[in-house]
Amino acid sequence: MGIARPSTRPLQGRAYRQVVTLDYPTPALSDEVLRLRRWSLDDLDCVQEAGSDPAIPAHTTVPSLWTVDAGRAFIHRQGERAKSGEGLSLAIHHLELDRAVGLVSLMLRPQVSVIGLGYWVVPSVRHRGLAGRAVTLASDWAIGAGGYARVEAWVEPDNQPSHSVLRAAGFELEGRLRSFLAIGDSRSDALVYSRLAASVGRHIPPAR
Repeated sequence: MGIARPSTRPLQGRAYRQVVTLDYPTPALSDEVLRLRRWSLDDLDCVQEAGSDPAIPAHTTVPSLWTVDAGRAFIHRQGERAKSGEGLSLAIHHLELDRAVGLVSLMLRPQVSVIGLGYWVVPSVRHRGLAGRAVTLASDWAIGAGGYARVEAWVEPDNQPSHSVLRAAGFELEGRLRSFLAIGDSRSDALVYSRLAASVGRHIPPAR
């Protein structure tokens, strides 16, 4: 498995990002239904379908106006996230369908040993539990072999499907951040969910 290696002293903001690596898990994370893998240009159909749901482009960099070049640019950005030290963006690959059907991301927060989680699945495969499987695989790895202390997700209060996904994956609701999310020209509160390594019994060494 890829291991994050933070500095031996607490750092904040961009300085922390510059000294931490978040490597792709090896082997790829998988269960009997899906695999989390790197994006490829074979995944353009997934990006195109994602853009057909207005909620996905509103919260992500998925293009709302589809062109092949825009789709390729999106896929290129996902690979660049790891190279720049921002984090990992993984395609959710459905094994039976043999194609990408969504995204799960693990992004480095400014705080030491904290990961920000993001995810979506395309409309044609919703209500099959795929988001929950992907979130569980990714967060299990992050607070396990990945070596992180905390995985957190910020969700709009009225996004009930995401609340259900996170609770099923073992996340706990912590509280509300008022007027926290910028969505187009408007703002929204965010509900904060988290999973902690300490909650699954992994020892977290103190920062030095």
